[in-house]
Amino acid sequence: MKTVIKRADESAIEEAVHLLKSGEIVALPTETVYGLACNTLDSTAITKVFAAKNRPQDNPLIVHVADENMLREFGLCLGGLFETFVPNFWPGPLTAICIKTREIIPPEISCGLKTVAVRVPDSPIMLEIIKRCGFPLAAPSANLSGSPSPTTAQHVFDDLQGRIPLILDGGACSVGLESTVIDCETVLHGPEVILILRPGAVTPEMLSKFAAVEVDNIVLEKAAGIESARSPGTIHKHYSPKAEVVAVIAESRDTFWDYVNRSFGIYGNDTYSIIENPEMQTLFAKFRECDRVGVKRIFVRLPQPEGVGLALYNRIIRAAEFNIVKALDRK
Repeated sequence: MKTVIKRADESAIEEAVHLLKSGEIVALPTETVYGLACNTLDSTAITKVFAAKNRPQDNPLIVHVADENMLREFGLCLGGLFETFVPNFWPGPLTAICIKTREIIPPEISCGLKTVAVRVPDSPIMLEIIKRCGFPLAAPSANLSGSPSPTTAQHVFDDLQGRIPLILDGGACSVGLESTVIDCETVLHGPEVILILRPGAVTPEMLSKFAAVEVDNIVLEKAAGIESARSPGTIHKHYSPKAEVVAVIAESRDTFWDYVNRSFGIYGNDTYSIIENPEMQTLFAKFRECDRVGVKRIFVRLPQPEGVGLALYNRIIRAAEFNIVKALDRK
């Protein structure tokens, strides 16, 4: 299959809509990362997404809708607490675990779960295509499963050349990390709590204005004994470049650099790269650039796990496959 990158003009958007209506898969830009889109209602197209990405069959997909009306039209409901605040963040990088009110969305989307992860993307291109298609689009990140998420059209091409027909180029993604995913649960004899399953640009601090917030253990810990994922990005290897990632906890800049300098004796003289101040918009692009130039090892200083730092911390430790080192101050 020939893969073509086209600037997201009117002609290319129409071509994308035609392909999606015909059961094909297309890479589209969003504000978070590029997504590999298909018709949410087409089981065959869903299978193509899993195959193109080499995606594990127990890793659910996020459904993208144009607005709340489309959410309800296709048998989904925010329910309870979510009704009061989720619309404040839509369109935007927030995904809510929704309840099925009717069996319209195929079970392949949520890997057999009774709930569906849904968001309204803050991307004029993606929203226009959803509206023209008239159906929701399932769209996981448009990369090979396990590799750093793509934030440019070229990143998609590097991973999926020959696997998909079309990539729409909408420029670099403005956010650069996948959406925050939230569920809600009821505390025994108490109110509902917002549960963060995957952190993103919508932070715990932002959500705490509406209800109590808890961060699921799986955000900062290895998955153990979990048979199915409620959210993407939680139980499988994710975000990893070919280079080894070393996640470094360091109280100060000097402590971080002292550890890196001493690491020649620990790791040898392989080519390496350093990311001292990771940022949402550039983290995955830097991982990919390191692979492009043949870096063998990447030292990344972990941010404090608060605010957007929580999302960065989550992505870095998973990219490092939990290879976490605490640098000690030798003074």
